[in-house]
Formats: sequence, structure tokens, C-alpha cells
Amino acid sequence: MTSAIVMAGYNNKWAVSRYAKIVAEHYGEKFIESGYKPLREFTTITNAGTVSKPLIEFTLDKLLDCKSIADIVVVGHQMLLEQRLGRYIRRTGKPCTVINQNTRLSPEIIRQFRINPRKVKYNSIAGNMIKGYAASNAFQNQAHALFVASDSPLTSLKFINYFRELAEPLTRAYDIICPAVAMADQIDKLGRYPLRLVNDSGYDVRGHLDQHGRVGFRLSSVMSANPNHFDINTANTAYNLRKCLNPKIQIKLFKITRSHGYPNVYSKYFLRKDMSVSEVEKFASDFFNGRVKIIPVNGEATTYDYDGTEHEFLFLNKILNDPDSQR
Repeated sequence: MTSAIVMAGYNNKWAVSRYAKIVAEHYGEKFIESGYKPLREFTTITNAGTVSKPLIEFTLDKLLDCKSIADIVVVGHQMLLEQRLGRYIRRTGKPCTVINQNTRLSPEIIRQFRINPRKVKYNSIAGNMIKGYAASNAFQNQAHALFVASDSPLTSLKFINYFRELAEPLTRAYDIICPAVAMADQIDKLGRYPLRLVNDSGYDVRGHLDQHGRVGFRLSSVMSANPNHFDINTANTAYNLRKCLNPKIQIKLFKITRSHGYPNVYSKYFLRKDMSVSEVEKFASDFFNGRVKIIPVNGEATTYDYDGTEHEFLFLNKILNDPDSQR
């Protein structure tokens, strides 16, 4: 049994405006989200017909049904979440706690996780991870927890169980365990490009191979991690590097890898085109000061998240309203 930490944080208006500009300039998409994203309503087909529910409820439905998850902690806008989902949460038989992302980190938490307040703001992604973890059963047991994004409504219970079965035997040997989802084509159905790596992991996956023998991978909405055993101060930097199509982020990434003793990342990826899964594990382990394991898997649907663009909204609504789609 494990704990699930649902990441449902939000940014201030300045950060949202800045992100909308990046999306328009580098991705050519229209940013439409002006409210609290986890509560954006989506429609879907159920046995009872067409229903509308908040984005985060799709994730909570799966976690509440997952027999290997003992408790759930949601970190985000506590007042709005409790107003909209309070009755839904109270009806469940599984412990489910909502934590305010603006709650300050206690001195005990700062000390135990060796947090540098200059690097980890209390309401940042790293701050929310720690607050959620500290409120979970996993924290009491000093164990791994399942960290789950609240914005991927197509992540299925089958995928969660599959990843848990793969990750559980590895928790003694690794501190961060991430699924890398293989893409079926050169780009995904949202037109997004994957990270192309040579799959030397030992895990066989179905996916598109380019002329250099590389498989395209994207991150999923779930991750297993134990914050007691890696440097949480690095989490915000890693999260901010996820949009690798942005040239400024690419430059920052190469500077970071060079500073950690990996000066040839650019040439390996863009020129020699032979960067492998195991090499990314090695760098990530060094960066996080913890043991990182990447597990290539299939399950492209779990990579389709809602970042707030019009294209994503229309795409997800279309699939969620398809009776034959796998959800």
C-alpha cells in the first residue's frame, strides 16, 4: 500500500501571463485558461450518460478505485477544492486530505528535508510536494509515495496499477522512479515532439524508431519518489526545464549538465544522436543527488495533460466523449 500525492497547485497572474506568452511564441497555441485549472469542467460519457466534472475529479476517481493506494493528499487551492469537491470527497471510504498550497513550511519540515528556503518557496512545485508528502501515511513510514498530476484525465487505473507493479520492487534500490512513455509516431496527437533516446533499459516497448534507433519518450502524469533520499531543492529547477522546445530552456539545460560534468550532452543528442536512457538516469541521479530509475512503458494517453491551451481542451473533450475511447 502507498500514499498518493495529487499536485493541484496554481500560479499567480504574472506567471500565467508569462507562460501564455511562451506557449504562443514557441508552440503556436492559444492559451485560454483564466481560472483555477484543476476545476475546469470537462464532459465525458458514462453509463448514466453525458456528465460534466472538474478536471481533477478524473484523477481522483482512478486513485480512489486503486486498491494499492491507502490514502490521498491533494495540494492546491484548498477553499475552492473543498467548495467544489467536499461532498464528493466525504462520500469516499478512503482517507483524502486537502492541503492549502499557501501554507508555510514548518521549521521541522525544513530541517528534516534540508530545505533551502531561497530555492524552495513554500507554494512552489517542490514546496507543494513536501507539504503533501508530510501529510501522508508514506511520510510516517519514510516510504515512497505516488506523486500524480491533477491535469491528465486520460490516465487510466490500468496504467497506474501497471506502473505500481513495475516500481514497487525497485523502491529499495531507487529514490525516484519515473515512467518514460514511448510514442507511437514521430509526434503525438497534440503535435508535441518527444525526447528521443536509445532504449538500453532492458524494458521492451512499442514505439516509433527513428533512423538512429532512438525511441521517442514523453513524461507521464505519475512518479514514485521518496523525498527523504534525494535533494528536494533541485525539484523546481527540474520542473522548469520540462518545456525543452523553448531555446532559453535548452541553453539553461546545457549549462546545468556541463556544470555537473556532462559537457557533451548537446553533441550526443543533436549531433551524434546516441543519448541513451541509462545516460539520462546517470545525469538525473547526479543532479537530484539520489538514485533515479527510468522505466520505459507504453500508455500514450497518460501523457495528454491540460496545460490550458484551446487545442488541448478541444482534444481532451473529444476523446472523453468518445464511448470507445480507453479511459
